[in-house]
Amino acid sequence: MATTNYVEKHLPPEIVQKLEAGAFQSVCNHLRERSDEVQNMDIMTVSGFCRNCLAKWMVVEARKLSDKMKNGEETKVENLDGVLQSLDAMGYDEAAQYVYGMAYGDWKKRHAKKASDEKMELFNSSKPLWAKHDKTVLAKRAEEPASQVVFVEKASETAGGSSSLLSNVCCQDVDESANKTEPPKPKPTSRTRQLPPFEAPAPPTVSFSLGVLTVSDRASTGEYETGDLSGPAVKEAVVNAVQSYAGESVKLSKSEIAIVPDDPEAIKGKLIEWADSSSYDMILCTGGTGFGSRDVTPEAASEVFERSCEGLMTFVTMECAKMQPLAALSRGTAGIRGNTLIATLPGNPKASREIIPILLPLALHAVADMKIQ
Repeated sequence: MATTNYVEKHLPPEIVQKLEAGAFQSVCNHLRERSDEVQNMDIMTVSGFCRNCLAKWMVVEARKLSDKMKNGEETKVENLDGVLQSLDAMGYDEAAQYVYGMAYGDWKKRHAKKASDEKMELFNSSKPLWAKHDKTVLAKRAEEPASQVVFVEKASETAGGSSSLLSNVCCQDVDESANKTEPPKPKPTSRTRQLPPFEAPAPPTVSFSLGVLTVSDRASTGEYETGDLSGPAVKEAVVNAVQSYAGESVKLSKSEIAIVPDDPEAIKGKLIEWADSSSYDMILCTGGTGFGSRDVTPEAASEVFERSCEGLMTFVTMECAKMQPLAALSRGTAGIRGNTLIATLPGNPKASREIIPILLPLALHAVADMKIQ
């Protein structure tokens, strides 16, 4: 006898479909945020599928949806012909870019790690679990449209990386969680105090301009096949943070990204050029904050400062170190030249995405204060 679950019994199909789509997006977001920690091989070994499978299943669904539209089963779609062509032109590469959050080749260069012999043995022994894919279904059925309508996706609420492999809804048994009693909390004494978690202050009403300076020998000479990733990651994180300030009057009026080598004079020259011309209210440098012999960004920036803001990056580093202890190894600094706030960030794009939500609301208060004459 067929059984019906709660969802299918109480919810209409169109609502169930939205729930499924949201769950799929959550899986993609979860895996994007754990690109360094969770390799495709790890997922494949224990579950029989990986990120590539998600991309291929997405193509299969595109084929099914296209066929339904052509048969008149899905008619409430604007620009039906354009959507059909886009669906039929979607292949593995296009779907993978959505699942990975970037082109698969770029992801592989940045995050893929060589597997140990033990991992390879486990991986090969899991073949009976592996998902099967029909290559004929995955083949493209149309050329990519010449002109496209760009749909901007709302930034994930958890964007910026994760300090844990657990999902944001935890990996606990529901009954176990519900029945589990919390251990008694120790009573505060005169020598202990309970600190609340960090909560970003509400940003001020302010319009600001942003200069992002990538400091990298290799990026400055074009050695990276993917181009500069650090500067765009900082700008994207700032844009996402500004967009998240719902109801707040924060506006990014203009922005620019420049690249200089790990050379003190080059770094100082660009910072002085931007600050003394009042080109930008805020300058964020990315790269050169480590312990290598060529990591000289904090020292170069400090020579440019007219006033230092040591507490700003110290606080940001302390907060980030709660998620990733290695954050304490970034020698970030901040200061003011003229009416421009300058801060130095690590070159790792993931680190920038973790830092900006903490740094930006504080930095905006400094910018707003400097605008008061």
